[in-house]
Amino acid sequence: MQNFNFLADDGLVDALLMEVADLLQALIAHRRSGSIDLLGLPLSASCLAALEQRLGKGEMTATLVASGTSDIRETSFPGVWWTSHADEAGRIVAMLIEVAEVPDILRAGSADIEHGRRRLLEVTNFNLARRTG
Repeated sequence: MQNFNFLADDGLVDALLMEVADLLQALIAHRRSGSIDLLGLPLSASCLAALEQRLGKGEMTATLVASGTSDIRETSFPGVWWTSHADEAGRIVAMLIEVAEVPDILRAGSADIEHGRRRLLEVTNFNLARRTG
């Protein structure tokens, strides 16, 4: 693996922030989400820390526990999320900056919503036949 530690952290952080700004513009103009795979880039630990510090912390956080743990944090910029996924052993397997109204991992799919509705009707003993539609 090639060592990229010679690259200046400030320049990389600035370049990543410009990419985030471009992704925000796409979200505003076309309602198109996007993400940056931070583990796929040659970033030092100090560069990641500087990026995280520059993005800051927002008001919302979510933790999902399913085949490991996923932490989703809003940054101080609405629509920009810092997401990390760890495997069952606690190793970080993905780290992303997501630009979206809500990260996809937090959205319930239509099929899941319908399944939930049917389960709710079953556990409350409502008649499914008269409630469908």
